[in-house]
Amino acid sequence: MNIRNIKWLSVFTLLICGMLVATGIEAKKPEKPSKTETELIEFTGDLTGYAEVEGCCPNAGPFPEYVMTLPADVGVIPADIYYGQLFINRYGAGKDQKYKVQFWTDDFGIEIIGGEIDNDKKNKILTVTFDGAECVDLYTKVYIAFVDFVLIRAPL
Repeated sequence: MNIRNIKWLSVFTLLICGMLVATGIEAKKPEKPSKTETELIEFTGDLTGYAEVEGCCPNAGPFPEYVMTLPADVGVIPADIYYGQLFINRYGAGKDQKYKVQFWTDDFGIEIIGGEIDNDKKNKILTVTFDGAECVDLYTKVYIAFVDFVLIRAPL
């Protein structure tokens, strides 16, 4: 084979490779599993709710929709069924770690920080018991009421 044919063969090979790359033909990469998990989030007590929730609750959101029932008035918030968004997660670090619950609608937002955390690592069930926890307005941090409830997070 002479040098001129080798040049043309090289140019032709580069052209074919470029076309393959440009059209996106490549080896199929295995899909990564979804990082979101579906879990049961249940509230009993002064806050009541029971729902399967997907992807709860990274700090930057998204914040899942949740239906919360207040069986009795919580301060100025009347007893009713409310459709809103939920954020729940650990708060603080170390042995003094607490839990944060935030729930908001178009009309109000509440925040409760505290609770006794029981983390059953074997069964992956988290139970947080709030006894006389201070519920505040999510936006102004003004006291609303003291609340008692239990939060359970369990994988499905």
